[in-house]
This record gives sequence, structure tokens and C-alpha cells, in this order.
Amino acid sequence: MPARMNASMYYLIATLLWLPSLSSAAEPDYIEQGKQGIEAFRVGNLIQAMDLLGKSAEKGYAPAQATLAYILDKSEEDDAAFKLFQQAAEQGYAEGQFGLGNMYAKGEGTAVDTIKAGELIHQSAVQNYMPAVRAYARALEYGTLGFTQNPQQAEVQYQRCHAAGDSVCSQRLAQAYKNGELGLAVDINRSTQLTLQLNQKTEEKQNAKK
Repeated sequence: MPARMNASMYYLIATLLWLPSLSSAAEPDYIEQGKQGIEAFRVGNLIQAMDLLGKSAEKGYAPAQATLAYILDKSEEDDAAFKLFQQAAEQGYAEGQFGLGNMYAKGEGTAVDTIKAGELIHQSAVQNYMPAVRAYARALEYGTLGFTQNPQQAEVQYQRCHAAGDSVCSQRLAQAYKNGELGLAVDINRSTQLTLQLNQKTEEKQNAKK
């Protein structure tokens, strides 16, 4: 029995000693660079952000690829942005799918392909990326991006992004309740409630900036 206990203890200790190396191997330096680059972009340090994001994106880190693609897209560097969004989308990254879908929709860095745009935006929305959910809702409302017009299903999607705190979706629902749109019955009380909530959020954001 003691021999068996010693063997078990030896196995446990060996396993514990191995775990830290496994943990460190799970997050290489380029992932940390990507995270630092995203944070640098968030606080407005664009030069540092692009340097770090470029190194991380080159190694295949999808969040870095999508963030750098966004920066390049805003700078009208469409070809480079398209390539990076595509690399991130191919990894199933929701922000990459959404960004690539937008580029197909606008014909930036590629030919216009609204069907492909709709497919990518839908894939992103399925992963609960709220800008994609909002875009998907709008596509269903108006019958664009290859989707059949379906106001009732659009309302479901608007409710999803409203519940996640998306102000654009909340505004659309407030209007729909006021006018009886998207298959909803007129409900002035609900419309007013949503509008008051939006005004409160706006006021809180303004106060936070002071």
C-alpha cells in the first residue's frame, strides 16, 4: 500500500509540474501583443496599436487581424483590410465575419456580392456579435442582403440587440411600438419607456465624460 501511495504522489507531483508549461504554451507572445495592440487602439495610441497588431496579425491572431483590418478600412486601405478580415473570418471570428460582410456589401477591396455579405453577417449574428445582429435585423426588415423581407423576424432580432444594450435597436423598437410597425401593436407606454431608458443612458454617458 505505501508503495502504491508513493507512486500516486509521484504522478500527481509530475502532473502539477507539467501544468504551468502547458498554460504558458497556450498563450504565445503574439497573442499578448495582439491584446496590447487592441488596448492601445482603444485608448487612441494608433502608432503603437498598429505596430503590435501587425506583428500579432501576421502570426494569425484573429482579434488582431480584425482590429487592424478595421483601422485600415477606415483609412481607405481596402485591399489590405479585406485580406485581414478574410483571414479572421476564415477562423470563424465573428468580428472578422462582420467586417468582411460589410466589405462585400460595399464592394470595398472586392466586387459587390450582397449574397455573400448576408451570409457572413448572419454567421456573425449567430455568434451574438451585436453589430451583426443589428445589421441582420435591418436586412430582414427591408429584405436586403439576399434575405426575404420578414418584419416579424426582424423584430425578434431587434429585441435581441436591445436586450444586449444596443441603443440603435432600442430606438427602432421605440419607433415600432409608437407606430405599430414590425408586426407590433401600437403601445405608447412601451415606446415611452424605451425612449426614457435611452435618454437616461445618454445622460449617464455624458456625465461619465465630465
